[in-house]
Amino acid sequence: MSSPYGGSSEQMAEQFQQGWEKAMESTQKWLEIINSAPSPQVGMTPKDIIWRKNKAQLYHYRATTPKTHKIPVLMIYALINKPYILDIAPETSLVKYLVDNGFDVYLIDWGTPDLEDQDLSFNELVLDYLPKAVAKIVQTSGSDEITILGYCMGSTIATMYAALHPQPKIKNMLFIASPFDFANAGLSSTYINRDEFNIDKIVDTFGLVPKTFINSTVFMLNPVNNYWGTYTRLWKMLNDDLPTRSWMLLNKWVNDPLPFPGEAYRQWLGLYKNNALVKQEFELRGRIVDLSKICSSILVLGGKNDHIVLPEQTKALLQHVPGEDKIYLEFPVGHGGLVFGSTAIKQVYPAIGEWLEMRSGSALA
Repeated sequence: MSSPYGGSSEQMAEQFQQGWEKAMESTQKWLEIINSAPSPQVGMTPKDIIWRKNKAQLYHYRATTPKTHKIPVLMIYALINKPYILDIAPETSLVKYLVDNGFDVYLIDWGTPDLEDQDLSFNELVLDYLPKAVAKIVQTSGSDEITILGYCMGSTIATMYAALHPQPKIKNMLFIASPFDFANAGLSSTYINRDEFNIDKIVDTFGLVPKTFINSTVFMLNPVNNYWGTYTRLWKMLNDDLPTRSWMLLNKWVNDPLPFPGEAYRQWLGLYKNNALVKQEFELRGRIVDLSKICSSILVLGGKNDHIVLPEQTKALLQHVPGEDKIYLEFPVGHGGLVFGSTAIKQVYPAIGEWLEMRSGSALA
C-alpha cells in the first residue's frame, strides 16, 4: 500500500521511527547538558554602583582603554526583564563593545520589585528616579551633555524623560527595538484591545503583576517559535556539533523575567489601548509628554523580524521629533537579535559605535 506522501506506508513508518528515535536521542543529550552544566555567568563587564534609589541602581562601567569620547552614555532598559541582555557575555556585549571603544558607559538597573512597589509608576521613574541618576552621571563624568541609549520599553521611558527635562542637554538619543506608535502593534494590539482584556481588573487583582503572567503573554505572540523553536534550535546545534553556550545564555535571560509594578503596567498597557504618546495625550503628574520637544540627534534601530515590537512602531518616532539629524536602520533579525548574536556583533554594534563616535566629542578637547 502506498502513502499519499510518497513511498510505501512501511517505508514512511520506518522513516518516522528513525526520526523519532533521533529526536529522542537529541532530547536526552540536551537534557543531560542542561542538568549538568552550571548556569552561565552574565553581566561580567567590571562596574561600580554609584547611585541607588529604592531597588534601582546606577552602574558605571570601568574603563578598559583610555576614554576617547567626552559625552557619557546612559543605557535604559525595560522593567520586565533584567538588563544584563546588554552585557550578557564578553563575546556578545554591547556594554563591553562601547567601553572597549573609549565610551564612558552607565546603565540604570531598575531592580526586582516587591509587592511594596505595586504603586510604582512612570511618574516616579521619569520624574524622580531618572533626574537624580542623570545628575550623578553629570557629576561623575564632568560633562554637561549626555547620550541616552534605550532598548525596548527603556526607549519609551527615555523619550518621556527627554520630553520633560531639557537640562542637562541630551545630545544624542539611540533607540533599539522601541515602541512609540501603538496604533498597530500586531498581535499585541489584537490581544490587548479585546473587551475581555481588562487592564484595571488585572492590576487590582495582582497589585504586582507576576512575571509568569508577563512571560506567558509575550510568549503567546509567537507560541510555536517561543515554546518549541528554542529547543529545535538547540537540537540542530547539538546535531551539528556546534557550541551551545550562546543558546544557554539566551535561554537563561528569556527565562529570567521580572514582575511588573501594577501602576506602571496600567500606564504601559494604556498606551496600547489609546496610543497616547504620539497623540501628545500621555501625562505624568499633569505634564504632557510632547515628543516634539526632543531636539537630540536620533538613531533608531529596528528588527525586520521583530514580532514583539514591529518595525513600524519603532520607525514612527521620526515623524514626531524635530531636527534633521535622525536616522532609521533596519536589520534582518528579531527583537533580541539587535543586541545579541552574530548580526549584533558584526553589524549592529559597529553601526552604533560609528554613529556615536561622530557625535560624542573628544575627551581630549
